[in-house]
Amino acid sequence: MSKLSQANFTSIKKLVLVGLTVIALGGLLWFQVWAPFSPRQFPLTNELRPDVIAVAPGIYLLGKTAPAAVYLVETSEGLVMIDSGLDSNADSVKRQVAKLGFDLADLKAILITHVHADHSLGAAHLRELTHAKIYSGRADAEMLRSADSREAFFSTFDMPNPIHATPVDVELDGGEEIAFAETRFSVIATPGHTPGGLCYLLERDGLRVLFTGDVIQNLSRPSRGLMGTYIASLPPNYRGNAPDYLETLRQLRTMPLPDLILPGHPQMDETPQNPHLTDKKWKVLLDVGISELQRVAARHEVDGADFLDGTPRELLKGLDYLGNVGTWGLYCLSTSEGLVMVDAPGDRDLVDVVAERLRQLGRSPQTIVTVLMTSASAEASSGLTEVVRRTGCRVVVPKAALDLFRQRFTDEIKWLTEDELTAVGGFPTRAIPVAGPQGASLAYLIQSDGKGILISGRIPVRPSAPAIEKLRRELGSRKEGVAEYLKSLGELSKLRPDLWLPAIPTHGQNANLYDNEWLEVIEQNGRALLR
Repeated sequence: MSKLSQANFTSIKKLVLVGLTVIALGGLLWFQVWAPFSPRQFPLTNELRPDVIAVAPGIYLLGKTAPAAVYLVETSEGLVMIDSGLDSNADSVKRQVAKLGFDLADLKAILITHVHADHSLGAAHLRELTHAKIYSGRADAEMLRSADSREAFFSTFDMPNPIHATPVDVELDGGEEIAFAETRFSVIATPGHTPGGLCYLLERDGLRVLFTGDVIQNLSRPSRGLMGTYIASLPPNYRGNAPDYLETLRQLRTMPLPDLILPGHPQMDETPQNPHLTDKKWKVLLDVGISELQRVAARHEVDGADFLDGTPRELLKGLDYLGNVGTWGLYCLSTSEGLVMVDAPGDRDLVDVVAERLRQLGRSPQTIVTVLMTSASAEASSGLTEVVRRTGCRVVVPKAALDLFRQRFTDEIKWLTEDELTAVGGFPTRAIPVAGPQGASLAYLIQSDGKGILISGRIPVRPSAPAIEKLRRELGSRKEGVAEYLKSLGELSKLRPDLWLPAIPTHGQNANLYDNEWLEVIEQNGRALLR
């Protein structure tokens, strides 16, 4: 072999050796970084689809746990789960973990983002199976352990699932670091959606992944209330808080952009989203929530957050919500003539109930001089006989139901109809005949303190699955019921009330109406009945 040929052979030999070395090092790198954290049959994906997917090496979305997401992280010390889904999701969680090729017995920790049932109720069962520790925000831990409030677990959602106690092994305040060998979770306190809400920032091999729970529910630009911020507009028993939530979003906005954002409800996005957000998209997402929460906080500051949640409170000067009698809201207007009461729910002690609740507001009881009846239903009128006997008050009723009232009650009552009513105790008042779910009804539009107050009985209803179902049943029992109700909705849509006082407040709704909320309620009622 010539010297030139030998030199060429030596060069080729060196190149081959270098190539083999590169391949070996690449294989070693793959083995060290990817192989320990990812079954090969699950390649990385850039879409948060409702399926079992790998979003990063060793980080998985268990996407078949509706309504909320469950995430799984593999570490060299075992598995870590972020949220658990509902109890009813347990079998699905087990199947998805097995599909990934893992043994559920290797589960070491369940990091709960917040108390809501779709994120927490499955944790106790998984802990019993695996002895994994449950981590939770301190301000949610007691609610998890006691399980004494469906509102705290299900918010306003009508779900049949039972609630149960969930043991919490580690209470977190925010600022802690939870380490599983090479994987670290920084705990970020994010109150507002719930008092003990947490986000978890995973850091490993230079990768930063933020698990947001319901602070950020989904990644497409949210419409009003779909970010998780809806809860800040609800009464205190639902445990949301607008100022806290606002501060949480501002805090997240100051953080360096994580490499991945993994939200609590990715399936809410109509099109599966890429969790690798640009800085612009991340800030736009946060700014939408910040803007909404600024409005909510400002409105609550101005109007006092007039929730019809069972707690007596003054709504306007002289206009009081005296809590509920059963499910029926009790409203009174103080006038120079005496007290004007809406409907007469309850029983023989209604007059005493009114007096006691006025005292709770620091008021001296007044004599009831007028009762404004919204309908002749038993719920609205069960306490009427005793109120009239004790006070001698007059009673305003729908003209179309006057004969029914006269049949049911004593002739000694002084009846008035909408034709005879122009004012209530000096307040301009318009009585509007409507057809509610229980027949002929009246709505009242009263002008007071520069605002329009609508007292509407059972029409419309604040849309919720049980309320709409009950409405359908009641209307279906009367001929032409739905048509009459829809016609009445048309009449009420012409109004622009500032406050709405329904007979049965739904989820402790705010009495104040904002933006186009009244028309939205009317439209939702109409759509629900026409389905």
